[in-house]
Amino acid sequence: MHKEEKKRGNRLIIFFIISLLIIALAGIGGIYYILFEYKDDNSTENVGKVLVNPSKGLSLDDAVKDFNEDYIYFLLFSIKAYNLYEAPFSDELPTIQIDVEDGSYYGEVNEGRIRVGEGTIENEDIVIYSSKEEIIKIMQDRDYVKDSFKNGLSKIELKTDKLELYSKGYLDIYDELTGE
Repeated sequence: MHKEEKKRGNRLIIFFIISLLIIALAGIGGIYYILFEYKDDNSTENVGKVLVNPSKGLSLDDAVKDFNEDYIYFLLFSIKAYNLYEAPFSDELPTIQIDVEDGSYYGEVNEGRIRVGEGTIENEDIVIYSSKEEIIKIMQDRDYVKDSFKNGLSKIELKTDKLELYSKGYLDIYDELTGE
């Protein structure tokens, strides 16, 4: 009987140690997620500057005349492009090209930060085709984005395979733009 109690006591100690290890690993994983992975969808902290709609207070005509990289930045931020990330086992950053009637812009996302430039970029993941007017309308009314794409006034072209797009987090952006 004494031997049986010892075995049961040893099992309880082993069970207790394993439980502590599992709890410790879960805690470390939670801390890592909070410190390095978590992004608050409503936060502008990730982008390093205060986000202001550049078309705010302007007429459509004035906003079209003033159109620049800030408009593209605001558009990409409003569709939550900051949630994109590198695909596992890849060093290719998520890239979006935006073609407007008289020029092109691109956005590149690196660790939640959106960098915008004028011109084209190689190996873009998607291309958004739209006019300045449509982009401004989208910026001024969040509910308008799906109408613009549904009615063919703006278009999206997938330039890489769906698995890569999924692995970079594009599914939510595609849903946001098309409603599909």
